[in-house]
Amino acid sequence: MLSRRRLLRRALAGGTAALACGALALGGIPAAGAASPASTTASAKAVAWLKTQQQSDGGFEVAGFAGFETRDAALAIAEAAQTGSQWNPVEARNAVTSTVKNGKNPLDYLATFVADPTLGAGNAAKTIVLTTAPLGLDPTSFGGVNLVAKVAAGAHPDGSYGTVGAFSDTLYAALADRLTIGSVPAATLAFITAAQQTNGGWNFAGDPTGTDNDPDTTGLAMQALIAGGVDPHGAAVGAAAGELVLAENHNGSWDSPFTSPAGTGDPNSTSLAILGLTAYGLDSAGLQNFARRWDTSAFANTDGYLIGLQQPDGRVASPNDSFPPINTSATSQTVEALLHNWLPIAGVGYQVVRADGHVTGLGGAGSSSATWNGVVGAAATNSSRGTWLAVANGGVITEGDAGFYGSMGGTKLNQPVVGIAPTPSGKGYWLAAADGGIFTFGDAPYLGGLGAIRLDKPIVGIVATADGRGYTLFASDGGVFAFGDATFRGSMGGIRLNQPVVGGAATPDGRGYWMVASDGGIFSFGDAAFKGSLGSLRLDKPIVAMSSTGSGGGYTMVGADGGVFTFGDAPFLGAAVGEPGSAAVAIVS
Repeated sequence: MLSRRRLLRRALAGGTAALACGALALGGIPAAGAASPASTTASAKAVAWLKTQQQSDGGFEVAGFAGFETRDAALAIAEAAQTGSQWNPVEARNAVTSTVKNGKNPLDYLATFVADPTLGAGNAAKTIVLTTAPLGLDPTSFGGVNLVAKVAAGAHPDGSYGTVGAFSDTLYAALADRLTIGSVPAATLAFITAAQQTNGGWNFAGDPTGTDNDPDTTGLAMQALIAGGVDPHGAAVGAAAGELVLAENHNGSWDSPFTSPAGTGDPNSTSLAILGLTAYGLDSAGLQNFARRWDTSAFANTDGYLIGLQQPDGRVASPNDSFPPINTSATSQTVEALLHNWLPIAGVGYQVVRADGHVTGLGGAGSSSATWNGVVGAAATNSSRGTWLAVANGGVITEGDAGFYGSMGGTKLNQPVVGIAPTPSGKGYWLAAADGGIFTFGDAPYLGGLGAIRLDKPIVGIVATADGRGYTLFASDGGVFAFGDATFRGSMGGIRLNQPVVGGAATPDGRGYWMVASDGGIFSFGDAAFKGSLGSLRLDKPIVAMSSTGSGGGYTMVGADGGVFTFGDAPFLGAAVGEPGSAAVAIVS
């Protein structure tokens, strides 16, 4: 007979589908949503207190440990300044740079901090994750320091980074890699997974033989794995989620390894646990309801626990306050957990994009009601906090933290643009036209096109290789054209199709791809695994696009009516059917 612990892990590893229709019949896991009004109010009050703690050098190192507090404090200020549902790096940057004392702001302090020649990979990575990426700053030249190079220099053959034994260095490096090069090395994901304890958690040292689950490290490890494309509902992340659910106290908190008495909680540990579970897809209310299914006694709301620690002046109280001076760490990380609009870097959500530019976010992904004409394709930023929209006339629209690097708007094109693919760095993109013409912007290299060749059928989509040194074009007749280091893995060219191909997606390693037809038929090549299709079903509206999961173990299709269909490890988080506006044209995950 399965123990309660093993049964819970199995449920969480099975994800929404297992809970909704499996033998456990527990109902679905609700996706993490936006911050509650109470959390927003508490965060604003907390940030007001934080600003009173700024030091004369612009930083927030109240405890006197270099780099310990300023990055989190700056991120908390940036998060509280957000006014929309998608991350705005300009708002973030303005909020931080306008926080001034003695003529200096937090970036002045951090520029001095990273200039230290002894700066290691872990601190460089943490600065990318908490500072340069959310504020839209160049990580290759922050304070005159190339933080990306610092991280790369700290890589070890086993996939770890930084100081040996400092497991968090590797976790932050994984997140930094996702943000700067678009992916996490397979060896790093394997190293993180191998450090997991049999109880499902991780300890501070990353020792798999231990039993001392540390919620801070476990929450951060979950974020790193999910950002690296590991299936959120697979064995590793599912076991970690199960361990965190079981470790939650009835007051809605998590203990640190040093909490005394046990069961009273720690705000830092609670905040990191919340962010890990948010990446998994559980918000505070969803976690509260889910926990009750496994323990009939009452569980408090996790956000409520953090808000309950807030003092009249806005500070969040911590057990560490008994060791003066009182620092800012608990308050800053509480804001990050309550708002969760930058961290976690990636989660389980997706966006349905319509031809009029309307973006519907599902599963916690951001939405946008901006109106544009002629949108034909879309792509997400590495942080999943922004979106590029491609317009048929060659225009490019940016949402959230997506950077604008140029467009063909205002230029007469031979054929309309049909798709967009970003570079791994997120600092550029390619536009593909129906005649196979390629337009490059930012750091996207031109590697060839089909504009001078007469095609049998038009191009309908483009995907880039994992290293950004190649791209693949898909044609409506199933033809495939590879450029640069992209490899031709096969096509449907010359084969009679029931319905035309409308799009495609690549596997994470670039060694395979899928194409999808308007009837939902799927054609897989290379290491792209077939996980099912809709080719035998009658659809209300045709399929218009597809996207793949970060693990490469699944894919999602969207119909012109906003209907969403998931296969493999792609989670179903809702659809956009019945919403006003024009037809759907893309799905971004």
